[in-house]
Amino acid sequence: MAASHSFKLLFFLFLLHSLHIITVTTTMLCHDHERSALLHFKQSLPASSSSSAYSKTASWKASGNSSRDCCSWDGIECDEATGYVIGLDLSSSLTNATLHSNSTLFSLVHLQNLNLAENNFMNSLIPPEISLLSSLSFINLSNSLFSGQIPQELSGMSKLASLDLSNNYLYGDFPIAIFNLPGLLVLNVSGNQNLRGYLPEFNKTSLFRELNIAFTEFSGTIPFSIGNLNSLTKLQLIKCHFSGSIPASIGNMTELNFLSLAYNMFNKSDDLSWVQKLTKLTVLDLAKTNLYGDLQPSFANLTQLTILSLGNNSFVGEIPLWLRNMTQLMYLDLGYNELTGQIPRSFSQLKNLEFLSLSQNNFTGTVEADIFLSSRNLAFLDLSGCQITSNSPHHSNFSLPKLELLVLCFCNLTEFPYFLQFASNLRALFLEKNNIHGNIPHWICNKSLRYIDIGNNMLQGNLPNPPPKTYSYVVGNNRITGEISPMICGVKSLKVLDLSSNNMGGPIPHCLADSLEAFFLQNNNFSGTIPQTYPKECDLKLMDMSQNQLTGEVPKSLSNCKMLQILDLSKNQLKQSFPTWLGTLPRLQVLLLHFNMLHGEIGSPRSPLEFPLLRIINLSHNALTGALPVNIQFWNVMKVVRTGTRPYMDTDLYFTVILDHFHFTYDYHRYSSMTVTNKGAEREYNKISNIFTAIDLSSNKFTGQVPESLGSLKALQLLDLSNNDLTGSIPPSLGNLTQLESLDLSRNKLSGVIPQQLAAQLNFLSFFNVSHNHLTGRIPQGTQFSTFDNNSYIGNSGLCGFPVSKNCGALQSPPDDNEDGSEEDKFPSGFDWLFILLGLGSGLVVGFVVGDISMDRHPWLIRRIVRKFGRTQKKPRMRRRQIIRA
Repeated sequence: MAASHSFKLLFFLFLLHSLHIITVTTTMLCHDHERSALLHFKQSLPASSSSSAYSKTASWKASGNSSRDCCSWDGIECDEATGYVIGLDLSSSLTNATLHSNSTLFSLVHLQNLNLAENNFMNSLIPPEISLLSSLSFINLSNSLFSGQIPQELSGMSKLASLDLSNNYLYGDFPIAIFNLPGLLVLNVSGNQNLRGYLPEFNKTSLFRELNIAFTEFSGTIPFSIGNLNSLTKLQLIKCHFSGSIPASIGNMTELNFLSLAYNMFNKSDDLSWVQKLTKLTVLDLAKTNLYGDLQPSFANLTQLTILSLGNNSFVGEIPLWLRNMTQLMYLDLGYNELTGQIPRSFSQLKNLEFLSLSQNNFTGTVEADIFLSSRNLAFLDLSGCQITSNSPHHSNFSLPKLELLVLCFCNLTEFPYFLQFASNLRALFLEKNNIHGNIPHWICNKSLRYIDIGNNMLQGNLPNPPPKTYSYVVGNNRITGEISPMICGVKSLKVLDLSSNNMGGPIPHCLADSLEAFFLQNNNFSGTIPQTYPKECDLKLMDMSQNQLTGEVPKSLSNCKMLQILDLSKNQLKQSFPTWLGTLPRLQVLLLHFNMLHGEIGSPRSPLEFPLLRIINLSHNALTGALPVNIQFWNVMKVVRTGTRPYMDTDLYFTVILDHFHFTYDYHRYSSMTVTNKGAEREYNKISNIFTAIDLSSNKFTGQVPESLGSLKALQLLDLSNNDLTGSIPPSLGNLTQLESLDLSRNKLSGVIPQQLAAQLNFLSFFNVSHNHLTGRIPQGTQFSTFDNNSYIGNSGLCGFPVSKNCGALQSPPDDNEDGSEEDKFPSGFDWLFILLGLGSGLVVGFVVGDISMDRHPWLIRRIVRKFGRTQKKPRMRRRQIIRA
């Protein structure tokens, strides 16, 4: 008994000792130096983020019950055996801070996982000191407003398995050595639009599982060795700049379930036989990859596909029957191809289909809308360019119960599809450019529609107010009459309003200034004043109220609209001096105030920072006076020749339709339309080049000279100063405008010669007019100048040479009493100059202007000029002689 009792006592003491060890271990998990490092890191964050109740660092406290154990803090993970901090997760933590290179974060050398995603690091660089955390295997800095170069030091972090730097502002060259990290499984640098790079040769030992470099500047070819990545499950290269051929070795990557090569610049190809090997694919995106030919049977093996995107290619032939076997399909895009034949009824068999686009093909016959009415899951349907009919009787309430977005543009519709009034979940309706007659049905306004585009039809009657949650209401280019009802003020969510080119009139409700991002009210009969009160947090980006009967002035409160990029108030009856305060708008690119009643002088700029982004200005057909504005020299955007990656004007006004299932970007061309006078004729530009620059100050009362400073605007493409009272000469500096395509200086009082620099340097000039001035001398000759006819020069009696009828006459030299007429004294053949201006007296040649003569080749000419005109005994006088060669 005693032995048994002793054993029990010893066992009890052992348990107590074990519990003591566990307790000690538990209380000693957090190391003091790491606790201190974390608290210092928190202190480096602004109070607004570190103290927020929603911030994970809110639980990080220096005192209190949990203060000693940092392992219990939100976002912290510790190693149970050592107590070291091995994980830091501050994702979505409302952090607004700069990450500095001396941050105590980099002293947590045992970190294995670091997640700072979904924060705002205020364009911080990623410090190279991140490489001090040599144990890191997981790094996620995505969507956190980091910028700058990706540090080369990351390529030395040998334990790295996952690196996510996506959706930041990283630029420069991607460190290619990162691809060679031995244990790297996941690499995601997508969404960094200025990040350059290329794909290396891959070896068979690579462990990659996911590779995503979409929406970057990566370029070059996809190496054939990419087929060595036979463990890869996701490959996303959408919207890069890859060229060459799509390597057939991708077919070796049989574990792929996600493949996106869309929107690159591949060679034209019709060989897709490698696709049939990728039987595990659930997502295949080959949109705009320059594919052509028939839709091959090789796709038929991909029965697990849920997403198939083949839009924006050159596929021909009929829609194949094998599509009906893809019963898992939820997303199918065949739009913008060259498919023919009829749309088969077999689409009704794709019961899981949620997204379908067949738009802009060459289908024959008509499409029976009833084919799709049985698709109970269909949420997005785009049949633009197809001829639509419906066999359903008008009393049928058979509809698409989940339909959210319907696009039926260019479908030759003459009425609203009847089934739409029963589509209770419809959120976006695009019926632009049809032949729909009659009034706008009131059931449209009783729905929960957020996006409505019924423009470019034949609709008439009064304008009904949109539903209360409408974001965009487009009814332009119809026959709508009446006024805008004040009840539209109740639609607080309205951001885009297009009522352009109708027959509407009356006043514009001033409440529309409260929330709109874009006004399109041009080409109507609206009267009264422009809405006057714009809030301090104004969201307005574009205003076009041109071609109406508006009076008054440009409202001064528009200066609150710091996002405003395009302002067109032309062809109204505005009566005021030039609104110089518009120069304070930091993003204004286009200013059109022509055909109004502006008066007075423009005056000097208040700051060299006025109009920092101005590219197009038209103040023509007003009554402006005084000298041309000297602030022209500060319009810096016009000084830099750009090529531009986007072909059309970037106004940030393309909006994304955000629905429950899809995000759909709607490219609305009228956001970038305007009317300018180019090459002597007024023309509407539905899409303005992203690099187009123009100044039109014609038909005013400007006086003085043409500023030399205009020559600094080297990107200028159109300059029109015609029909003013300008005097003086044409500045030779205009020859620096090497991008100029149209130059009109006609109907002024300019004198002197046409500078030779214009003919020698303006290689893109296709319209030139200096008619009705007081110009003299020879018309210069050059590649472009040889294309201009007499109309460019009429009204200048002193001009001679081609193409006017006046001959410039023979080149002559006055006789010299002291010369014998030797061969040396004859002017050289081909002597093409305009005039010599000599100062006589003191024996000094003051100056001369010549054409293409070289003084190095004819030193005797200088000697003759000095001998003839440089005698010091004569009374000082000025003498001017013009010598003209035939």
